[in-house]
Amino acid sequence: MPYIDHPLGRTYYQRRGRKTAGGLPLVCVHGGPGGDSKHMAPLFDLSDERQVYLYDQIGGGRSSPTEKRRWNVRTFVRELATLVDAWGLEEFHLFGASWGTTLALEYTLKHPRRVRSLVFQSPMFSTADWEADANRLIAQLPADDQKVLRYCHEIGATDAEVYKSVMLTYYLRHVCRRKAKLLEMYRDATPNGQKIYAHMWGPSEFKSTGTLKAHDKVSRLADVTQPALVICGEFDEAQPRTGERYASLLPAGDFVCISNASHVILAEQPTKLVRAVRSFLRDS
Repeated sequence: MPYIDHPLGRTYYQRRGRKTAGGLPLVCVHGGPGGDSKHMAPLFDLSDERQVYLYDQIGGGRSSPTEKRRWNVRTFVRELATLVDAWGLEEFHLFGASWGTTLALEYTLKHPRRVRSLVFQSPMFSTADWEADANRLIAQLPADDQKVLRYCHEIGATDAEVYKSVMLTYYLRHVCRRKAKLLEMYRDATPNGQKIYAHMWGPSEFKSTGTLKAHDKVSRLADVTQPALVICGEFDEAQPRTGERYASLLPAGDFVCISNASHVILAEQPTKLVRAVRSFLRDS
C-alpha cells in the first residue's frame, strides 16, 4: 500500500491515471473530520483523462493516528500541502467534499497559484450556515423527534439511545439515503477518527460543539478567482439554497444540484456527480 511519511504522521493515498492522459491532475479531499476516502472511489472514473489522487487524512482511515494537539484545520492543510509537494504537482484541480471543502478553501487561499480550479461538493464554509440548514431540516421531522433533539441538546444527553435513533432518521434523509452504505461508514470509522470528529465538530452532523463551532470563511469566497463548481444533493444537509448562494459569491462560480441524492452523493448518484465534475474539468 502506498504511504507518505512526514512530520505530521503517515498518510495513506491512492493514485490512478497517467501523466500523459492530457488533463491536469485532480486531488480529492474527503469529509470528516476524522473520515476516510473509501466512498470517493467513483472519482477514479475520471482517471481516463488525468491522474486522480485520493488520500485518508491523518488520524482517520488507513493513515496513522494522531495526537490531540494535531486536531486542527492548520494540521490538515499542512498535510495536504506536504502531499502535493511529495507528488510533485505544480498545478492541479482540487475536489473537496463536505469538511473537505473547508480544507480545499483554506489550501487555495494559501496556495492560489497551484490550484487551477475547484469543486466544492456539499460545502461547509460556515458552521452557522450549516446549523441553520440543519434546523430547517429538523423542523420537517415529526414533532416528537424534534422534542427529543431539543431536550438532549439542553441536558447534554447526546449519547442517549433515543437521540441516536432520531439522528439515524435524519441521516437517512439528508446524509446517506442508502442505509447499508451509511452503516458501513459507521463501521469503518476508526476510534481516533471518531475522537477527532467529536473534538473538532461535535456529537452529530446537525450540532457543532467542537473547535469548529465558530468557523466562518464565507467572506473569503470572493478571494477565490479560479473557476469553481459548487455541487449539492437535492436532499443534502448542505442545502442547495445555501450552495447556490455560495456559488454566487465566488467570482467564477457555478452551481449544480444532483437529483435524488443527499450528502454522500458518491454513494448514491456517483454517475451523475462524476459526469458533472468531468464536464467542469474539461471546461476549466
